[in-house]
Amino acid sequence: MSELSATPNNLDTIVNTANIARTISFETSPIEVRAVREDEIHCVADIITRSFHFDRGWMAWFTPLFRLGIAEDLRHRLRPRGSSHNQNQIQQQVCSIAVYTEREQTQVVGTIEVGVRTAERYRQNPHRYVYISNLAVSRDFRRRGVAQELLTNCEQLTQSWGYTELHLHVMGNNTRGRNLYQKLGYEIISVEFVWSILPWHRPERLFLRKQL
Repeated sequence: MSELSATPNNLDTIVNTANIARTISFETSPIEVRAVREDEIHCVADIITRSFHFDRGWMAWFTPLFRLGIAEDLRHRLRPRGSSHNQNQIQQQVCSIAVYTEREQTQVVGTIEVGVRTAERYRQNPHRYVYISNLAVSRDFRRRGVAQELLTNCEQLTQSWGYTELHLHVMGNNTRGRNLYQKLGYEIISVEFVWSILPWHRPERLFLRKQL
């Protein structure tokens, strides 16, 4: 719905201390929303690969490479940086997952990332803001409230970091995503046109914001 973009012990340290877990009722089994673990990153990569259509048409030939690249990129972004005294800043990048449990079997069915970014145009007086990316839900679990719970989890993390606004991008032709964000209180603050190899096709990308 939105744009794309270590050692196991270090990663676990980040996600466990930064995580705000949620458990929701889902038919007869619960779905838990929590931070991803190192051994679950490959599941996240698979969901993103399939959600953003990297497994269709001619791109299906390269699906394993897309999946591997997404997994390694996620590991890199969640890897701790800086010294230990700057732990609060280190923790401000979290990948959360929705985990469905049935008959003692668990399955990762959704994912989302939220982190603190710095706007480049404010280099003299840096402006930091919270940004959501990589919201994706497995096809069999869509339109069942999973995406909304993942977004709610991000709101709680944002408030725990001391911020009062959330931002994200959505493509203009993503009607389902736009409807969801509008329902949850996101507002359009700018419209951007994405570069395309087709001169007559300039897809628009919307920048949204929600006040908490």
